[in-house]
Amino acid sequence: MSMEPNAFVAEVYRRMSLRHEAERHKPSFEEIQNESRVLLAVAEYAPLLPSDKKSAILDLGFGGGWFLAACLKLGYTNLSGAEFGIENKAYIADWKKGSITLHEIESDIGTFLSQHPEQYDFIHMSHVIEHIPKYSLLWVGDALYQALKPGGRLLLRTPNMEGPTPNSSLYVTLAHEYGFCGANLQSLLDICCFDNIQYHNIGVANPTVRQRVGALIRWPHLRENRLRHRLFGVNFGGQFGTELMVSARRGNLPPLFSIKYK
Repeated sequence: MSMEPNAFVAEVYRRMSLRHEAERHKPSFEEIQNESRVLLAVAEYAPLLPSDKKSAILDLGFGGGWFLAACLKLGYTNLSGAEFGIENKAYIADWKKGSITLHEIESDIGTFLSQHPEQYDFIHMSHVIEHIPKYSLLWVGDALYQALKPGGRLLLRTPNMEGPTPNSSLYVTLAHEYGFCGANLQSLLDICCFDNIQYHNIGVANPTVRQRVGALIRWPHLRENRLRHRLFGVNFGGQFGTELMVSARRGNLPPLFSIKYK
């Protein structure tokens, strides 16, 4: 029997949340706050997050909670996370009582967001949008726009299909549905009425010697990839690293479109 694409993605993550659950470590906030991924997120996101520490922030597809932990470390107190299979991740809400609310995504992201109109000042999606079936992207894009307060900001991270290893990035997991480069991601955000679309460099604050050596080794490959796309590609002015990081704002006007399908 075939399965509807959104149901397939939901089932993949339901199974992943159940498989090996007994072996999975559930860190306290004291443990996770000093992990390298959290410290890196603190450096990356501090300039991009709202200045008001009471701003309503949603992490869609929060995974192990590294972004939520970084927000707590930065002093934010009104955090939400949405994910499939949260029954095995309830410990994240205990990192700071009253500061984190967790939501179960029952079927698909668009339906969840449609239940929270104009609720969030900032929505974060790291390596989530590539899991959304192509023909649901307008539904989700409009839902993201409407879930933000006017002037609210969306921040997306996703593998770059114009990067040096696009096949590896796209096929690394069963649940990847669609791939993005700079042009089609900007087009999606634009036709869903987002403004001030900006790309951000992803760097490492205070890199270690090992990270510096790794960056030197990668540099010629990234330069060759950029040159190849300049000479033979069609996405002039694109982004050529392994990952895209883009932000966009909701304007003060109501959405131009309100589609009713998923």
